[in-house]
Amino acid sequence: MDRKLIDSVFKSIVRINLSETKDAIPDTITFSRLMLSQYGIEEGVLSRIISLLGNSHKIFVFEIQRNTSGSKAKIEGYVDADITTIRKLLVTHGKILVNYYEDKYHKHLLPQAIIKELMANMSMVMNTEIGIVANKFIMLSEYERLLQKQYNEYTEEWKEKKLTELLGQQSVLVMESTASETTDSTEDADTEESIVKEGSREDRAIDSPEYKEYDSKTASVPFEKLLSIYGMDFFIRINFRKYDFGTVEKMIKAKIINRKNELLAVKKMLETVKANIGSDKNLSNYIMEIYHLERVINQYLV
Repeated sequence: MDRKLIDSVFKSIVRINLSETKDAIPDTITFSRLMLSQYGIEEGVLSRIISLLGNSHKIFVFEIQRNTSGSKAKIEGYVDADITTIRKLLVTHGKILVNYYEDKYHKHLLPQAIIKELMANMSMVMNTEIGIVANKFIMLSEYERLLQKQYNEYTEEWKEKKLTELLGQQSVLVMESTASETTDSTEDADTEESIVKEGSREDRAIDSPEYKEYDSKTASVPFEKLLSIYGMDFFIRINFRKYDFGTVEKMIKAKIINRKNELLAVKKMLETVKANIGSDKNLSNYIMEIYHLERVINQYLV
């Protein structure tokens, strides 16, 4: 992968982020067209570059609009993982959110108050103009907290080292792929087995015997029974790992999980989940579910 091309894509994202307009967060569709016209970058190549920038913590990638047309394509946004940029975007989107809300409801509120009010009916406004801006504001707020908590993984030195490492791994994979063309199928299998991609160990943890046993029972055994069999810690971790925040919310609302120490434990685990939003792209698809669960936990803790 051409490093100059990667840098050009990154600089384009930063330039757009600093535009202080409602389009300050480039999305999958418009940015893809821009990169094709400016640099001749095809969609597949751009997708790999975005992945490299995201995995090296140079940018945040998150879903900005839910697709309801049945297509598998997601509309994602790209943001420079720099706290100064994030804060400028928060100011920009905070002003836009206030204006949208005032136009729609004829009432002036601060951004945080608007988010609190919209959360109750977020599914109704999700793909509307105000819902999309609210989602961006929520994600930017989370990224600001993430950068403050895990600042050591977002220094320029860390990012550069990680990107260089990822590019080196990519080069090795290309060379191994080329070399494998001259070997038989048995050697190909051995080579493939030896390449362990980052994150695959965690995926295999989900395939542990205990998890498989739990998963096989979910269709026939009530969740209340599963909770008593496996314990709350395992139950919550497994459901969070499956992005099933709704089940945990139902358990709290049904008062199956109701002790203060249990609710505090769930809240602590949810904080860990939220801290991983920047590194787990899938989590951005469940941001509303995460916030609904957090809201319910806080209600029952009062």
